[in-house]
Amino acid sequence: SPDRAPPRSGAPALSRPARVAAGTPGRGPGNSQLLVELPVPRRESGAPYTVNDQLMVATALTVADWNRRQGAPERPLRITMPVDDRDRGPGMPIGNGTRLVEVGFGPAEVAPDADIPVLLRLTAERTRALKALHRPQLGRSVSLLTTPLLPVAARAAYTRGLRVLAGPWTSTTLLSNIGRIPYALDFGDAGRSGALWISAPARLPRGLTFTTASTGGRLHLALRWSRALLGDEDGRELLGLFTRHLAATSPETV
Repeated sequence: SPDRAPPRSGAPALSRPARVAAGTPGRGPGNSQLLVELPVPRRESGAPYTVNDQLMVATALTVADWNRRQGAPERPLRITMPVDDRDRGPGMPIGNGTRLVEVGFGPAEVAPDADIPVLLRLTAERTRALKALHRPQLGRSVSLLTTPLLPVAARAAYTRGLRVLAGPWTSTTLLSNIGRIPYALDFGDAGRSGALWISAPARLPRGLTFTTASTGGRLHLALRWSRALLGDEDGRELLGLFTRHLAATSPETV
């Protein structure tokens, strides 16, 4: 399971997080997604927060805004965020170096009259504290799945049972920010890429994920949702909310 947010978080560690409120479910099983190119949010020189913190704030405000519009009761939000601790030098190990942490927000922090500069600073404090924690990749419980001491069948049963038990406590949504891609991805005879979208899965009970990457000064957002939870029109409304809240984190607006 992902590491919980530090005590400074606005979401109590033992409280059940909010779910993304259902809209008008789409037809058929599986997921739908929207791919869009946005400006990378601006920051003042020396700002105490990162672009990732701006994306986190925009995600929290988007989900809180959406839930209010659907009449859902107010509950703390918890947003899963992957962290890659690997050294970026020549000795960078190959493989999945990701671990998952959860950033919490209290209902008052993401209210309609939220103080964006304060929320950005609080979020930066929380993400820095979480990144400083040393934890196994993908969480302690998931590390049991890779131990060779357990037979495959036992690990499969453990996974199914854990998924059922953890369902009510699963984070509200997932923000996966791949970060800046500093060079064009070269695909040989197929040429170089001009844009990059990477989409995280949208399994229920989360049902909604935000995945971002930036290249060439542009932010590429993949918004993905479960058709059992949301319809295409819901997805477009969520995209509009995210675009507006992300713009609100830029210096000219905060």
